[in-house]
Amino acid sequence: MTTQPTSYPAPAPLEAVFATTFLYAACKVVGNDAWPDYLKNDLAHPADSVWPAVRTLAYELSSVCDAELVTDASTYIDRARCVMAGRFLASSLDVWITCDDDVYADAEVLRTLIRVCRATRGGVAVPYMNRDGRSMTFRRVKGPTEWLELGEAMRRAPVRVVDRVGFGLVALHRELVEALAFAPSTKWFRESERSRLRCPHLFVNGVEDETFIGEDYSFSKLAEEACRPLRVLLEAPAEHAGILAMLDHEGHIRVADPERAAVLDTALREAETALAGQPTEREGA
Repeated sequence: MTTQPTSYPAPAPLEAVFATTFLYAACKVVGNDAWPDYLKNDLAHPADSVWPAVRTLAYELSSVCDAELVTDASTYIDRARCVMAGRFLASSLDVWITCDDDVYADAEVLRTLIRVCRATRGGVAVPYMNRDGRSMTFRRVKGPTEWLELGEAMRRAPVRVVDRVGFGLVALHRELVEALAFAPSTKWFRESERSRLRCPHLFVNGVEDETFIGEDYSFSKLAEEACRPLRVLLEAPAEHAGILAMLDHEGHIRVADPERAAVLDTALREAETALAGQPTEREGA
């Protein structure tokens, strides 16, 4: 008797999301005059785009749910993220997914990311490699791993809390953004003199522990201080600058390409050696 493989129906589309990407590099290459036509054509044929974010949000995401996709080509990323926060709050949608121009993830990762965001009603980031291949874009991921029930064919998604994380691919729930935006200490600004859109100043470059931090780490800090720390999605492969990698469910970095993995391994060994050579508090006293 031949056993037929079990088949499952395709997952139902999720509710619509607000989606953003920042294509300032593309606009700079193409030029301001040609940019509107270039962008229109690129979004009409997203699977063929040379820009990873277009393939992610205009192609892969389309098989997961409808999306209100907004692009921005300005060079001030901190201001651009604040403006997009204002546009998200002005919309009727509950999840904001944002993807940097050089980050790619497939439909399965996006579906899980959105489901986890709605389950936690917070912020969830997909970790990815830095350009030099020597580290990932977070400061500290904290265990243990939490397994979230998604209610989709008995699926569970592994996540961990993170203190600071890059915003190359992140899903933010309205409940989190509103909590931070409407905090008494948050300042607001108008998008322009002619615009009535008000934007919360949530993405701010700053300094922490005598170290410069970008607008993404700054937002992470705000969330942590509000007792709503962000999470990272584990077992979620993402590609950045040509490097495909993920954190596994035990919190270990996994890199697809062996040569890239060797670069990471060397960096980790160098860090361990440097740490071993540092004096303890007693020795340094």
